[in-house]
Amino acid sequence: MSMKELSEELAQLVARVGASVVRVEGGRPRPASGIAWDERHVITVARAVRAERVQVAIGEATLAAKVKGRDMGTDLALLEVEPGLASLGAAPIAREVGGPAVGQLAVRLARPGRTVQASLGVVSALGDASYTAAGGGEIDRYLECDAAHRPGFSGGALVSVDGVLLGLTSTAIVPGHSVQVPRATLERVVAQLAQHGRVRESYLGLVLRPTRLPRSVIDATGETVGLLVLDVDAQGPAAASGVRYGDTVLHLGDDSVRTVEDVWRYLRADRVGSAVPLTLWREGRVETVSLTLGARPS
Repeated sequence: MSMKELSEELAQLVARVGASVVRVEGGRPRPASGIAWDERHVITVARAVRAERVQVAIGEATLAAKVKGRDMGTDLALLEVEPGLASLGAAPIAREVGGPAVGQLAVRLARPGRTVQASLGVVSALGDASYTAAGGGEIDRYLECDAAHRPGFSGGALVSVDGVLLGLTSTAIVPGHSVQVPRATLERVVAQLAQHGRVRESYLGLVLRPTRLPRSVIDATGETVGLLVLDVDAQGPAAASGVRYGDTVLHLGDDSVRTVEDVWRYLRADRVGSAVPLTLWREGRVETVSLTLGARPS
């Protein structure tokens, strides 16, 4: 393929998929971008939405939308549009099965103004495991593209050269970096926002801080670091199980916990209502209590 043919194909891609990218006017001084998820819904970055009622737009045409739900942990918000996005000329974005690969060409699409904007790059980094975002949400895998990120690009789409969604652009997931919330995370979070208005997470009801364990504890448990209990929610699951200020958490379920991020990773939505053992160092001895995980208060 010649460079001219490639250029023409990319222009056609932007024209076609650009109809899936809208402008979001959410009460901030500068609009963000959003992705038409289906006929009635748009996804965007949560921090772009300050009001409960916002507008989505293509060109001069605008539609009122309401916030169906938001999750600051993954920086995602779901907007419900009436009467529907078709009246804007917007089309739901393609989400066929398929994943990115490092080195694959990708196009970043956004609509910070009246018209769609684009930048071209390659998938520059791709993780093979989930990680915890700066806001505490679980991201299914790390995904970064070296395509240029400009003001108003947050909430826009990263698509393959086939026009299939790879992820949504955010600068709140990893501070100082423009990364993509991958499609698997979008599918999971959007389903919960549509049903519950928020992401359900299991909940301990503890404020924890990593602490290095004394030699006696290391010799007794084999652990070098635990999580010191600094505060206990009196209405939370941990309090109901007898966890107290000054306890040190060593294990949650079968997992050692050395950082607060270890706890966040454990507290998945599907564990709400599960009974798990919590291993503590308390007053010179190891104790294990049974704790039934609750749902994090909204």
